[in-house]
Amino acid sequence: MAANTVLLVENDRGTAEIVKSVLSRAGHTVEPVGDSEDVVREASRRDLVIIGSVPAPRNAIDICRDLRSDPGSSSVPILGVAQGTDAEERVALLEAGADDVMVRPVDPRELEARVEALLLRSRRKWSARGLDGASAAGQQRRLIVFFSPKGGVGTTTAAVNVAVALAEAGRRRVAILDLDIQWGQVATHLNVSIRQSIAELLGDEAALSNPEDIAGYAQAHSSGLAVFPAPRRPESIDFVRVDPLRKMLATMPSLYDVIVVDAGSVLDQRAVTLFELADEVVFLVAPEMAGLNALQSMLEALYQADAAIQQRRFVLNHLFARDLVRRRDIEMTIGMPIAVELPFEPFLYPKAVNEGVPVVLAPTRNAPADSFRELATLVGGDDAMPLPGPPAGAQRRGLGGLLRRPGA
Repeated sequence: MAANTVLLVENDRGTAEIVKSVLSRAGHTVEPVGDSEDVVREASRRDLVIIGSVPAPRNAIDICRDLRSDPGSSSVPILGVAQGTDAEERVALLEAGADDVMVRPVDPRELEARVEALLLRSRRKWSARGLDGASAAGQQRRLIVFFSPKGGVGTTTAAVNVAVALAEAGRRRVAILDLDIQWGQVATHLNVSIRQSIAELLGDEAALSNPEDIAGYAQAHSSGLAVFPAPRRPESIDFVRVDPLRKMLATMPSLYDVIVVDAGSVLDQRAVTLFELADEVVFLVAPEMAGLNALQSMLEALYQADAAIQQRRFVLNHLFARDLVRRRDIEMTIGMPIAVELPFEPFLYPKAVNEGVPVVLAPTRNAPADSFRELATLVGGDDAMPLPGPPAGAQRRGLGGLLRRPGA
């Protein structure tokens, strides 16, 4: 376990002693700081900042904002310690820039696990930057995964429109992968014929490490988007395994600046692998109880399995003329704010799919297209919302082989 230096802002002596004891035993150096103004000055030379109780008149939210607005500390991981289980406080800390939040009383095992997860994600981020470099537009390569635990909430529509919006801008090379293997409809949404499927690519072991061979499996779309469609036949799911998937995704950044994945709605080892490799996971949610219950169950399952998702964002799709669940109630349930809302539109969406022309390519401006372009702007950069704390009542206990982290 690598030793790291952790800056600790904690006015409560008992909590500070627990943090120092736990992290020191784990091999890290903990440096307490009492003056809130010293935090920004010292943070740039530390590997992690933990912010708990802060002397008045400042608070933890103020310090998070200060750290994120300072160029020297803007990328340093932050672990916030909320005063209680109130979701509003956790959301406020996350909105202010905390990468993760835990609640009091501090559990030693949870503290060590969260610290190690943040440090690991930070190392992965910098390692990836060193390997991949910046694109011609001066931005990092990005893998963006779209998923919903409930089908029929617009996951494919969102993935396709965001990918097309990014490709149409013309600044970056963009690909979309349809990994909803059994029933994927990306090709239908784009009116692209399936010449070769992504299942065939993943079965071609020699091609997976050769960028030119991978590019040969792509179908070109008029927007400039490279399309890797799902297979025509659902039994091809047997050929889509985790190891070839990892190999393909390790090679693709040499071809594409942004890779968008439609991951469907099945939470299996392939989906969890995509979550852990992604720079950002976008979860679609509809304002109705069945979908919301499925989403909450999935978040609890991912937390229990300790799935290492770097960033996540939630998109609310208004499928009905009248919402059955309020946005505020959804945000309280998931413990994070909704990033973008997709407006109710009973005509444009079906028309777009039937014609194979995404709404962002419609000849006239429309509200759904504006929302998708807003989402494309968000996920195409580095401003994704960080991970929330655990769902209420969740405990890590693992989910067996299905969700075991690769390499664990």
